[in-house]
Amino acid sequence: MTPFNGLGMHLGNLARLSRARTCSISPENFIGEKGRSGMATDGTGAACARDLRVGWKISPSIRIAPGETRTLADVRGSDAIQHIWMTLTGHWRHSILCIY
Repeated sequence: MTPFNGLGMHLGNLARLSRARTCSISPENFIGEKGRSGMATDGTGAACARDLRVGWKISPSIRIAPGETRTLADVRGSDAIQHIWMTLTGHWRHSILCIY
């Protein structure tokens, strides 16, 4: 059997193991550094999470103003994006996502 590279996840290979390195990119951790998610002390969810401490998602999102350009991830090396989750407000056809 050929080694599983961790790509193309679906229920048929959910139980397979790989040597792939995983990371989670979020507004609290734009570079995907291990152990750095949930470190924000201020952000879009600060009012709702006011009684929570570091380690909880205080800033699970960012607001991007019309015409503003933001870097959503800054990862070094070759990687594979398996999932992107975005909640758009306003007219979605006016949103542009560029990946380099």
